[in-house]
Amino acid sequence: MHKWIVCVVTALGIFFISNCRASENRDANYGIICVSVANLRETPSHKAQLVDQEIMGYTIKLLKKQDNWCEVQTEYGYTGWMTDSSFCAMDEAKLKQWKESKKVRIVKVFATVYSNADVLSTPVTCIMMNVLLNKVETVIGGWIKVGTPDGRVGYLKTEDCVDAGKIDLQKEQLSKSIINTAKLMMGVPYLWGGKSSTANDCSGFTSTVFRANGINIGRDSRKQAVEGKKVDFKKDFSNVLPGDLLFFGTDRISHVAISLGGKEYIHQSGGVHINSFDPNLANYNKANHKKLKIVRRFF
Repeated sequence: MHKWIVCVVTALGIFFISNCRASENRDANYGIICVSVANLRETPSHKAQLVDQEIMGYTIKLLKKQDNWCEVQTEYGYTGWMTDSSFCAMDEAKLKQWKESKKVRIVKVFATVYSNADVLSTPVTCIMMNVLLNKVETVIGGWIKVGTPDGRVGYLKTEDCVDAGKIDLQKEQLSKSIINTAKLMMGVPYLWGGKSSTANDCSGFTSTVFRANGINIGRDSRKQAVEGKKVDFKKDFSNVLPGDLLFFGTDRISHVAISLGGKEYIHQSGGVHINSFDPNLANYNKANHKKLKIVRRFF
């Protein structure tokens, strides 16, 4: 059996936890996702429906254990079953240390941590947008040394990340940033329950885009539809601004998109793409036009 080691280097603000499984940390009530993307399933089985995902560096609360599965709760309140190899278990004190440590956040749809500051070196792990990594040190030549929550260390291109923390953008800048982030995911495939930049569902797409810009919103479209400020949109959509969320449905809300301003919007529906409310354009979607129910503004 491996000997798991906890290493806290406070002088450098570095905090690593090795692959600590829940079975070997019976008093731990929390965890940090240590794989690129962790699946949350409806029941403790790989055959069960995927209900959500969480990505590396984010914390969870451990609710119940069954064999090598744990029922967990995400930071935004979603619950599901996750394999215990997906996270590092810890107590509240170590959770606090992780949250206070210096970290970087990934801004690219897909990135790689390498064993050396060289793209030809062996990859340590593949990661995606919004992943949080320990900031170990800055390296000359466009590279930064980083660490995963389970203690793996490697090198990341500085262009792939920013310092994690509060994002302070003016309203106009934030609007542009949200649209730019959304467009980075053009063509990303649909995955029911997906919430990463490489595969997602409609609300997973919007929540990923907003998280990348410092705004935390609900996980599913029905929750998102009661957040923010309601916009009484005009028939010509002239008062709908870039970054507003559009909600669709018949009896209840079942879909969400991000407005590009006016009549155009970007959304995840069989792949991320752009549609329009203008019947004169080739990308007009008549069904969505009829089903639009609510517009909400978050900044």
